[in-house]
Amino acid sequence: MRSSIRLSECLWLQGELTCQPLFRPILKAFEARGVRRRVLPPHGDADGWHKLKEELRKTDRHLMLHGLQARDLKPLRELLEARKNYSILLIDWWNSPFWFTQHAEYVLFNLYGGVAARTRGARFCNDWQPPLFSLPERMVPYEFACAALRPAARLAQPFIERQFANWRANDTVRKDRLIFFPIPLQAEDLPFREEKPVYDFCNTGASCGFWIIRDPYAEPKYNFVNLYADRKRLFDLILPLEGKPYTIFDRRRFRQRLPWETYCKSILGSRFAISTGGIHQAAVPKYVEYACFGTPMIGATVPYEFPWLDQCMFPIDGLTVTPAQLREKLKEAFELQPKLRANCLGLRDTLLRLYDPVRVFDMAQAQMDGEPVPKGYLRE
Repeated sequence: MRSSIRLSECLWLQGELTCQPLFRPILKAFEARGVRRRVLPPHGDADGWHKLKEELRKTDRHLMLHGLQARDLKPLRELLEARKNYSILLIDWWNSPFWFTQHAEYVLFNLYGGVAARTRGARFCNDWQPPLFSLPERMVPYEFACAALRPAARLAQPFIERQFANWRANDTVRKDRLIFFPIPLQAEDLPFREEKPVYDFCNTGASCGFWIIRDPYAEPKYNFVNLYADRKRLFDLILPLEGKPYTIFDRRRFRQRLPWETYCKSILGSRFAISTGGIHQAAVPKYVEYACFGTPMIGATVPYEFPWLDQCMFPIDGLTVTPAQLREKLKEAFELQPKLRANCLGLRDTLLRLYDPVRVFDMAQAQMDGEPVPKGYLRE
């Protein structure tokens, strides 16, 4: 049945998070489909928020909330309670306040794990038992605050679990209203060129990720825990092998965000990229970027997305591998590297087509109109 809601006719409200380079490609789809969008004003801009709310009260256009964090959503709740007529596109779905998900017409997910948790009974983080504490890795206030709040979170866990169970039992969102909208990429951001290998391994991802768990389909035991613990351990085990005999690029040596050109060059100049989706098995776009650059991966696959990934990855479990096992596995990986690289290069055109912004945008609309997710995106 064709949905009455057209994504191209929605007013897209975007948060500061969507201004990051990762979310730039979707603007190509917006331009192609004539989407009207607004970026929320800064939180200290009272006049800007007043004008935005007045604008929203005067229009009956369906709203699409995209990449809004809890502090972005809070000022909108009263208006949305009265107005309704909105949908929400979630990035880190476990971090989103449940009220907004529960009252949305459609719930769109960048990561299929959010759909799987609601339709397949999938367990967030595979029921991994987190450590009692997670120490901050960088000298930044947010990480220190998360580490400091971990004891309080553990004390509150039973009460939050009871609330989450109640929310799940009363969840009224229909399964046909759950839409998969993977993060798109664009070819011009991923220019391929042959580079002489400079590094054996590159790490271009973060190894510390703390979140507040707000969605009842995740578990509160993961509040203020480093969900990149597997990635961190794998990085840390490989790093002592630098010069013995391997060469390594580690973005953790850079305090600031990597310039895009440096990011691309480090991947193109590496024989392998280290990649995991974290304990929560998130299908991060880096998997696709690495493959499009012809750089095979070492790390962990993801359970729901990227059915092609097994052709491009040498699997190593960062949580359980021992240093001795790692040395042997890396030798095996290097023997397979030429084949894995050829697989990546052979998939480049397919992946750029699958994750083209306009195609992904239209695929989400097709799901809203009752069509299934096309082949190529999800594992069987």
